[in-house]
Amino acid sequence: MIKRCFGLILAAAMLTAAAGASAAPALSPEEVIEQVAVPMAQKNDDANYSNDELKELITVLNENGITLDESSEVMQAYASGHGYWERETLREICLSVFGSDEKAWTIDQRYRYGEIMVAIGAFGLNVCVLPGEGDMSVEDAHILAAHSLEDAFDIDLPLQSDAQWLIYESFGLGLDVETGSYPPKNARWSFVYFDRASDRSVYTVSFDRAGGDIQTSRHDESEDRSDTADASRLTDSGAQEAMEHFGEMMHFWPPEMVQQVFGDDYAVPSEEEYRKAVQIAEDAVMEYYGETALTGPAPFQIGVLHQRFDDTAEAGRVQLNWDFVFTTDPDHISDGYRVQFIQFQYTDGKEEIDALNVGPANMGNG
Repeated sequence: MIKRCFGLILAAAMLTAAAGASAAPALSPEEVIEQVAVPMAQKNDDANYSNDELKELITVLNENGITLDESSEVMQAYASGHGYWERETLREICLSVFGSDEKAWTIDQRYRYGEIMVAIGAFGLNVCVLPGEGDMSVEDAHILAAHSLEDAFDIDLPLQSDAQWLIYESFGLGLDVETGSYPPKNARWSFVYFDRASDRSVYTVSFDRAGGDIQTSRHDESEDRSDTADASRLTDSGAQEAMEHFGEMMHFWPPEMVQQVFGDDYAVPSEEEYRKAVQIAEDAVMEYYGETALTGPAPFQIGVLHQRFDDTAEAGRVQLNWDFVFTTDPDHISDGYRVQFIQFQYTDGKEEIDALNVGPANMGNG
């Protein structure tokens, strides 16, 4: 993971003073992030704040009027004596500073958040950009969005959020599928109009950075009553019930419960299948992180998600997907490793391992 220099990084003496006693001058929320939280993350070799670093960081936050939600995963991990992932900790800080509804962040806030993630190595590229020379201003983009939706649906919408409409705004780079890059010419504006009364998104409009290629859509209420939506609500309900009984981390749910909530693609492995897969995963962790990676004062617990795809008729094989988590903190997965791989079992008895991926336990989360 590459951690890049970030804007205003102060000397070590200033960082110590900022994180020290109450005599230090008050910092703005942005300064706490830029001068304390990000440099602290950049000096780490892994992607995790230690419990001591969390204590130092939370102290600075509190001294400067920033309070994290006590029910957040960050605070729960800290209270239980664990560290927590830098990416998730900084996201929680940004939610406190920019607002708890991430979709309502301004274009400037989205850009700043992307720069923070790039600085700590969580993102390789900040796809959220600021309008530059030759681009429309944010104000003009809001005007074009409202006029475009008026032309398309004969509705008078506000230029900014009001008592009825909450407008989510974004300006970001789009992927060029042919090159796999994000050229500036692909940058687009996007506005979503959320109706506070009905608690749903109703209108969406997007256009390119110069105001061309306008695309509008209206999400009819009937769409929310489809069979797919009903199934989604049932799944959400079942997941909520499972979380109440087994915790939020579904890797540690009984496999029967995962299958019940999310469908038959998730399978219950046999004892022999599980034993062999665990050995593959443990060997992978030790190969990547050293022979002692899974040893320590606290025992590592193993969580798993397992899928089974039987395509024997076509390819003479069964495909098993494995997603393992090794952690000493199953409530928050604030440490440890994650191993994902595909296992092919052929009818002639041969086996093959493919797409093996090893990394920190939170890779791919959020």
